[in-house]
Amino acid sequence: MTNRATWGMVAMVLAATAALPAAARPVKPGEPAPRLELRDLDGRRFNLSEVAYPGTPRPRLPKSAVLLDFFRTDCPPCRAALPELVRLHNALKHRGLTVVMVALLEETEGDQILRAFLARNPVPFQVVLDPYETAARKYILDGDSVALPSYVLIDADGVVRRVDRKLDPVAIERTVGEAGFKMAASEP
Repeated sequence: MTNRATWGMVAMVLAATAALPAAARPVKPGEPAPRLELRDLDGRRFNLSEVAYPGTPRPRLPKSAVLLDFFRTDCPPCRAALPELVRLHNALKHRGLTVVMVALLEETEGDQILRAFLARNPVPFQVVLDPYETAARKYILDGDSVALPSYVLIDADGVVRRVDRKLDPVAIERTVGEAGFKMAASEP
């Protein structure tokens, strides 16, 4: 095979590889948070880029740090962490932390199961639905499946600061207290 033919084949392989979609992988601290737009149980839209985003605050869109709780009702560790998550929400909401439960649904009657669970276990923060695990695959993919429970802390500038498989309120509060962590728009 000639040098020209070899380089031609290499160019074809590189072009074909570039056309393939990038392999999905979980987010890492220091990276911008991937797009997240989901609806709650009443159909209202939640868009992460309207809460945590780079730059100066926009009119009627105050900035806030966000803790995403990836949750499913058939996940025992998810359910067990819920009281501690509520305590963390209550402790940090006045400092500008927004907690959002991203609910993945069971395959059969997932919506009804979630509604019944929340009726028995009300939470003081927003619950949004990820019925096809689209958002979860952007944030917490572990091989071919999503890792539950998972918690993703995003600062007010839309940068991922922590990704945890276990709720660690002490570590989250420590991260929130670090110099340079942006909780809300009013902070420098």
